[in-house]
Amino acid sequence: MEQNIPLAIALTVVTTVFFAAAATVQHTVVGEQSDGEGHDTSLSGGQLWALVRSPRWWLGMVLNGVGAIISVVALLMAPVSVVQPLAILAVPWTVLLASRIHGHRLPLRLWGAVGLAVAGTIWFAVVAVQHAVEEDVFDDAYLVGGALAGFAVAGGLAVVGWRGPQRWRCFAWASASATIFGLEAGLMKAVGEIVADGEWAQSATFWTLAVMMVVGSLAATAFMQQGYANGPAETVVGAMNAFGPIAAVVFGFVVLGEGAEVTPSAAAMMVAAAGLAVTGVVLLSRFHPATSSAQVAADPPG
Repeated sequence: MEQNIPLAIALTVVTTVFFAAAATVQHTVVGEQSDGEGHDTSLSGGQLWALVRSPRWWLGMVLNGVGAIISVVALLMAPVSVVQPLAILAVPWTVLLASRIHGHRLPLRLWGAVGLAVAGTIWFAVVAVQHAVEEDVFDDAYLVGGALAGFAVAGGLAVVGWRGPQRWRCFAWASASATIFGLEAGLMKAVGEIVADGEWAQSATFWTLAVMMVVGSLAATAFMQQGYANGPAETVVGAMNAFGPIAAVVFGFVVLGEGAEVTPSAAAMMVAAAGLAVTGVVLLSRFHPATSSAQVAADPPG
């Protein structure tokens, strides 16, 4: 498909509304299924199965699905490193939706954290747009190896979510999910190119990537639900849309050759921007009223 970066950016902004609504709906359903009022607890297999039987949870999946379809179209029109960072715009929508539903009063410092996350990611995207390549490079060995490396990183983050310090579990689960979904954005672009070439049925790489994407999507969805069970939706969405773009851009640069036009100064700015975005998400997790309430409840009386 011919590149159209402005249209791809517009479509990505639309997807953020769908993803924010999906996160808010699913977080509410997960909170009803988990112990501890939906915070600081992991879901059992039975609770995960109960989610699958919930119509409202499936409403969230439909909203995610619509957003994902639009995202695929956007990815076919622009480099991964341009499109994915803009997903951070789902964070302020989620903050607003969740505050209306749960009646939270949002402190100014929380909006400051949102601002850091959004500003860092937009800065990252602007630099990426200025150094975007015209065509990606698709190498079979790099595609499979890059995907396996990404899954390994996600597995490590999932272990932190499962056994790590309580205050980091929501962030770690969401980051594990984001890592998989981020690299799968690059895989989706590669699969789309293989299909466009018309030889996908005979391509071992196509089927390998397809299986990886199905298994990865299932794992990432489960990790996301664990994130909802361990903290507020805003933290999950913030981590998803900070770590997801970072994973996608790293995959695009290393595996798809999208970093060919990036200068050392541009790379330094992108690292700084990514650090700013991640800092914003960490502060969002720390300052959110639900996180603070859960921490107070967990602390023994003095």
